[in-house]
Amino acid sequence: MLFRSQNLETVFSGAVDPFFRAQANVIFQIDSGGASRVEVEEAFAETTSLPGNFQVRAGQFLADFGRINTQHPHAWNFVDAPLASTRLLGGDGLRGLGARVSWLVPTPFYSELFLGVQNSQGETAFSFRNEHDGALFAGRRNVNGNLRSAADLLFTPRYQASFDLTDTQTLIAGASAALGPNSSGSRARTEIFGADLFWKWKPENHSGGFPFVSWQTEALVRRYEAAAFSNAGDDLNSNGVIDGAEANLYGDGLIHSLPRETLTDYGFYSQLAWGFRKGWIAGLRGEWISGDRGRYESLLGALDKDRAERWRISPNLTWLPSEFSKLRLQYNYDDRRLIGVDHSVWLQFEFSLGAHAAHKF
Repeated sequence: MLFRSQNLETVFSGAVDPFFRAQANVIFQIDSGGASRVEVEEAFAETTSLPGNFQVRAGQFLADFGRINTQHPHAWNFVDAPLASTRLLGGDGLRGLGARVSWLVPTPFYSELFLGVQNSQGETAFSFRNEHDGALFAGRRNVNGNLRSAADLLFTPRYQASFDLTDTQTLIAGASAALGPNSSGSRARTEIFGADLFWKWKPENHSGGFPFVSWQTEALVRRYEAAAFSNAGDDLNSNGVIDGAEANLYGDGLIHSLPRETLTDYGFYSQLAWGFRKGWIAGLRGEWISGDRGRYESLLGALDKDRAERWRISPNLTWLPSEFSKLRLQYNYDDRRLIGVDHSVWLQFEFSLGAHAAHKF
């Protein structure tokens, strides 16, 4: 049994003047070892009165990629984030400093285009210019180089549209991409593509939003160009074996030369939420992720557990005594190739103080 503080989030938001509004989300976290840290999750300003249905945002913000990535943990329907999101976009989500322009397309239905340009460096740009805390990633040591041109930035285009199927049903569809360099070597790039759907039914005679049924699904694909790499160095003995512990990356004292290759990973999740009576929601999520075997795995003689096949089933039950508090019970059946099956049970309590803005539909 383990107690964990997932997030203590403070939100500041308001109008700056007639032309801008601003928001900041500051996170206080306590890890399993009891250490505390403060993190600025988002801090941005955005325009409110540009002509032509345009809006510009600047600062630190979550990239507009799919549905889950733009949501803060308190808005999730489950205790944890989907596997595809955490493996391909990172455990903290894809975010960074930059700017974003959006255009509300003049169509009979809701239709919006987004283009974000952000820094591609750091742990919140997980699949891009991220040194992975000095650990090997795809069998290689990753080292960030200098920012040379605009091509070294992270670009995130997205299109989203919404349709009223009936008076009681709404469908939202979106397509996203994240394009930028990675830190495996010179001219190595990462491309991530995603598609998402959200459907919701709510009767005309609902009370406080209940009853309802919603379905949400996302599929992601990542193409990671891994540069050629070798752990050969100057500290070799007469037998060609590495003497220096620092250069002995693979623990066998041998030289390994890895070719340039493109690694493909892919996954999806699909989840249902049923608000069967006021304040009560039952949920079920199924998900799967895997990847093509890389040549580096064959050369090193071991499968990469961080890219191996994994699937998970998660039923849960949520009770909302009011709009300011939440209790959630969740079970995870987690099958990880090379590791085995894990069973976990989570009891989550969440509360909020003060007024807060409505969440995205």
